[in-house]
Amino acid sequence: MGGKKYEKYFLREPWGIVNRANPDPDQPVYIGVNQQGMAEGWDEPFTQVLRPIYRPYLMIPEPHRHNCAEFLYFIGGNPMDFKDFGAEVEFVIGEGEEAETYIITSTTWVYIPKGVPHCPLNFKRVDRPIMFGHVMFAPGFASTTTFDPDKGASKAE
Repeated sequence: MGGKKYEKYFLREPWGIVNRANPDPDQPVYIGVNQQGMAEGWDEPFTQVLRPIYRPYLMIPEPHRHNCAEFLYFIGGNPMDFKDFGAEVEFVIGEGEEAETYIITSTTWVYIPKGVPHCPLNFKRVDRPIMFGHVMFAPGFASTTTFDPDKGASKAE
């Protein structure tokens, strides 16, 4: 299909970057769009991840923040019924005395304003697989934070 005018707008097989902080050698491939920078030909800042969550897992143990808003989503893994949410997720917004812990047990979207600390993110119970992801209007995840997902902690800001 090369040479077509609009071909540059198609990102085929946008596989995510293996997270070295995840000790599971069999972790499934996931969708990762513009994680390390913008796709060639795309001129709107956007990054998105969609991961299957299939077992309990402390994904992000420490709080971090971004220089843009972030939208998180937790969706039931049954494509015929996204309300079929078979997990319990613990998620923290804020830091220190202002930290608030939320328990997610149904399909949920969370808006995190620019600069608001968030995490830990802990998938405490997974009875049936769910999908987790995030969307940011930024030219790549690394451009938004000093957080290093491979180490699970923020570098000094």
